[in-house]
Amino acid sequence: MRILIADDHELFRDGLRLIVEDTFAGAEIREAENFTSALSLIDRQGDIDLALVDFGMPGLDGFNGITTLRTKLPSTPIVVVSGREDRETIYDTLRAGASGYIPKSASRARIAGILETVFEGGIHFPEDVLDTLHSREEPAQTRESIIAALTPRQLEVLALVCKGQSNKEIAAALELTEGTVKVHLGAIFRALRVTNRTSAAMLCASVGMEESPHPFASA
Repeated sequence: MRILIADDHELFRDGLRLIVEDTFAGAEIREAENFTSALSLIDRQGDIDLALVDFGMPGLDGFNGITTLRTKLPSTPIVVVSGREDRETIYDTLRAGASGYIPKSASRARIAGILETVFEGGIHFPEDVLDTLHSREEPAQTRESIIAALTPRQLEVLALVCKGQSNKEIAAALELTEGTVKVHLGAIFRALRVTNRTSAAMLCASVGMEESPHPFASA
């Protein structure tokens, strides 16, 4: 397991390294002090399993920087770590395809919990940001078009993705293997023309599906 920690403050990188080492025993940790070195490391290593990236790091132009990382690491969970906690910044990281957001003021235990959630396939963002998505984005699809595009089992998987559940949690809830869940997710992403679970969850929010206990039930 390889984990990238990219932050321009050495002291904070050291702190994150300790948390990562305690959370993921045996993980190989790679460090970068700016956006350029992070991209260079990704080009050399390639197989990064989890990326922790400072939103305010030199060379990283906010939204565009995270978008570039998502292009380089299409299937890797990206967690943004930032000293900024305003809704606009958090919303930008979500739109750019990050899987989670950690304020630098978070406790050690909180950071570890978020990293575990994201690594297992879940997403983590403040509830108030997720709650306002449907008022910020024009839905590219409708509830009806999503139902028509997916099988009943895929709809069940997507419903749990919308609730932020990890692959392990989805597998347990639906009595599937994690491998089968990943296969369903791949089919869902292709059918909905999204590239990751964050985008799928945003799509659910944009059409109001997360508001119902049975979001994909026929009207």
